[in-house]
Amino acid sequence: MDHNEISLDLLLKETLAMSEFLRSSKTTSSDLPIQTTFLSDDDNFDDDYDDDYLLDPEVNTEEFTQVFTDVVSYPNGPGVIYKIDNSHSTFCVRGISVANISEGFSELLNIDSSKRPVLKIVNQADFESISFFETKTFELAEVLREQIINRRFPHQEDAVCNISDPGFSWWMNVSDFENKEDRLGRFEIFFRSHGINRAEKYIQLGPIGDGSVAALRLNQARTLLRSSFPIGEFSCDDKSFSVASLKPDHLGFISFKNIFLEGVNNTKLENFPDNSLGRTLFYYFHELSIVRKFWIEVKAKLS
Repeated sequence: MDHNEISLDLLLKETLAMSEFLRSSKTTSSDLPIQTTFLSDDDNFDDDYDDDYLLDPEVNTEEFTQVFTDVVSYPNGPGVIYKIDNSHSTFCVRGISVANISEGFSELLNIDSSKRPVLKIVNQADFESISFFETKTFELAEVLREQIINRRFPHQEDAVCNISDPGFSWWMNVSDFENKEDRLGRFEIFFRSHGINRAEKYIQLGPIGDGSVAALRLNQARTLLRSSFPIGEFSCDDKSFSVASLKPDHLGFISFKNIFLEGVNNTKLENFPDNSLGRTLFYYFHELSIVRKFWIEVKAKLS
């Protein structure tokens, strides 16, 4: 046999043997370890959390709600607690008169309180619309209850009332004019409206009193008023009242006018005669002023 043929035959045998060895030692895919995560061992972040968190992941998402109750300090004196039910054409001032405003609110917090239906309190949110108005005495709070509380009023009284239905409000006309060489301060109050669109000319005072009672008390106060400021004109009947002063800047005249105009009354009992009539007039003018002042507050809330 030729030497070259022997070398070629030997090379083929060695190549075949090497192929068989490689085939027998090749690793299959089933022998590889299975990767159970997208991260390598070096990229595992589990060590950044403690064991308790991993065992109870809800602990990090639990919500804690804290309820804060606003502490409001209410007066310990008398007054009215009220709310305004407002509709398109009318409104109603719902309320109660109380000897102690703070105790009145405490009672309203009781769901079994008989006062809650009066104010239409159903849930806690209804308290947001509740207001209070202070008075010097419980008797004055009762006057507010009788004159305004739990009554329904039209928004535009002057437009709906007429001679047959004059409405509930008093109306005030304030005018200063020259009388010969003297300035004259004058105002007139109508106890009922006798025409439509009166609001264009006059000031609506609200339902501050009864016209018949007013005529009686104001006529009784004529002497008292003459001693308080110089009067140039005085007239009063069950329909209207008018007074004029030759000194419109006189403090007494301004104070008397502001009882009706602003609901402000700074008079004291010692300013009145020391008799039953003096005391009656003192309390009467305070009743007028407190009703007027409360009406101003109600109208301000409606505006």
